[in-house]
Amino acid sequence: MKHLFLFLAIFSLISFGTHAQKFDFGKVSEEEIDEKQHPLDPEASSAVLYKKAKTYFEYDNQWQFVHEVEARIKIYNKEGLDRATVAVPLYRPGAGSNEIFSNLKAFTYNLEGGKVSKDKVKNDAKFEEDVSDRWVFQKFTFPNVKEGSVLEYTYRITSPYINSLPWVSFQESIPVNFVEYTLNIPEYLGYKSYAKGFFPLKREESTKLDQFTFSYVPRQKDGNSAISSHKTQFSTVRYTLYTTVYTGEDIPKLVQEEYVNNIDNYKTAIKHELEWTKMPNNPLRTYSTTWEDVTKTILKRDRFGKELEKERYFKSEITPVLQRYSSKEEQTQAIFEFVKNRIAWNGFYGDHTIDGVEKAYKNRSGNIAEINLILTSMLRSAGIDADPVLLSTKSNGIPLFPTIDGFNYVICQVELGNKTLLLDAANKYSSPNILPTRALNWYGRVVRKDGSSEEVNLLSSIMSKKITNMNVQVHENGSIEGKLRNAYTDQFALDFRQQYAAEEETKYIKSLENKYVSMNISDYKSQNKTDIYKPVVEDFSFVKENAYDKIGDKIYIQPLFFLATSKNPFISETREYPIDFSYPQSETQLVNITLPEGYQVESLPESAILQLPDEVGEFKFMISENQNGIQLSVSSEIRATLLPSLYYEALKKYYAAMVEKQTEKIVLSKT
Repeated sequence: MKHLFLFLAIFSLISFGTHAQKFDFGKVSEEEIDEKQHPLDPEASSAVLYKKAKTYFEYDNQWQFVHEVEARIKIYNKEGLDRATVAVPLYRPGAGSNEIFSNLKAFTYNLEGGKVSKDKVKNDAKFEEDVSDRWVFQKFTFPNVKEGSVLEYTYRITSPYINSLPWVSFQESIPVNFVEYTLNIPEYLGYKSYAKGFFPLKREESTKLDQFTFSYVPRQKDGNSAISSHKTQFSTVRYTLYTTVYTGEDIPKLVQEEYVNNIDNYKTAIKHELEWTKMPNNPLRTYSTTWEDVTKTILKRDRFGKELEKERYFKSEITPVLQRYSSKEEQTQAIFEFVKNRIAWNGFYGDHTIDGVEKAYKNRSGNIAEINLILTSMLRSAGIDADPVLLSTKSNGIPLFPTIDGFNYVICQVELGNKTLLLDAANKYSSPNILPTRALNWYGRVVRKDGSSEEVNLLSSIMSKKITNMNVQVHENGSIEGKLRNAYTDQFALDFRQQYAAEEETKYIKSLENKYVSMNISDYKSQNKTDIYKPVVEDFSFVKENAYDKIGDKIYIQPLFFLATSKNPFISETREYPIDFSYPQSETQLVNITLPEGYQVESLPESAILQLPDEVGEFKFMISENQNGIQLSVSSEIRATLLPSLYYEALKKYYAAMVEKQTEKIVLSKT
């Protein structure tokens, strides 16, 4: 059950032949430009008419791969105009070793005066955008794009980084009519394939004899020295070429829904990782086939493992901090808070250092890896069992297989007796085992000193709570007034602090007034906005106009007023990917309602309890009348973090019933 959800993100490729459709670059038809809507998805703003990708290898003293892409896009309406800019990721670690982008041809096609017009993407429409210290987006923007346009482009990427071939996506946020990916691998290279998504693809395999010619300068031995002949020679090598062709047709768009950690995790796509090489007259060489291989490789990196060994730069400052505390638990918390206050996060992720831990410490600023490697080093220097944990943020996807390139974030794990703590000192509002939502992404890998590794569950098991107490006075003129208190714990508190702790109070109050529409807020007070070890508490008074319906002598009130959940987040007929609530959560509203003078309760909604299967969730709605008015207690608990799609139908009905119950009306009548 440990990997209950892993299979949900991986599909089985169907191995049978397919008849490839014929698409010729540059031959855009009038029918394609004149098409008004997608035949299978009339709501689509745009569509991929076809996409072809091809990866093959070249040899010149070393292997490199060439990745070619060709695509044709149809724009149906204004919402589809965002397809006018294409972004291609490129690995750029430094001069002489960068991936090369070339052979770009891109055109916009329109119908003008009954004829097909063609506008070329010119050099001034091409630009680069930095993503990180090693990645850039090569972007290009099409000219003269409007409703009805057809866009077409082709480009080539040449890369020496054969360990990891590009992800090839078959599914997009728009429909895809046809897609084909051809992979040609020489017999000297062995790759393993990984797939994700749910749409089945066709696969066809074949082999043939091929050859390549390479140049070399022979060296002749003269005694103990090697003498070059200075004459370039050429040699032709024959080998077996293995070809795999993947195709897909009429692939539906991937729809973004509520409670999805990263929709790209479920996009149908394929990736290949180098598993072994076997060159003539050379032994078999294997590459990163297990997580242990991956973590040992990362630990040996100068910008990871070597950085953990450095201690001198912080010793003089951390020693007096440690002397104030006797227990390891107190020292752990003291070091954690010291690092958070000493070094500010510069906004960059990373599974390795950029400027190095010493420079980050000196400049009081660093990326994620620098801050949390410093934290780990300090804890180790204090004799505390601490190790770095590699993970991938939600926006970066889930590393489903052993890969060096799958991580972009580092946190710290501490073992204190039978307690395990996960720490992220890059977030000043986080506390032990309360990580920012971006890091709550399935599993990470702890990297120990000896290079061994182990899976770390990043999903929170702590029930985070939001408790609301509200006293409401109902007035006959349609308005209400009262007092409200919110208390937030754990992940709810972290989310609140990240969003509002640094915001001006007047700006926050304005956002609340806008959220609840026609509300005036006064006497706002907050407690513990920056004290991370206590709940956040906020109190305010409010007046809200037009808060209920009045028809004749009767008043109709929603029991929770503006706190009610009025929309079901699950509206799709079916769902194929998991439901991610980020963390277990409980919300409780305790409401006391004072009736307007001269009115009595005519009818109340019935109390109710709703439950999800397997005790993963429960909703309670308890309402009663007393001599002072109406008392209401509403609570909702989701006890799981990640639920497989088989729970979707139950969740859909559960939330529909919740919405219905919370929007039922109390009826008051005049006495």
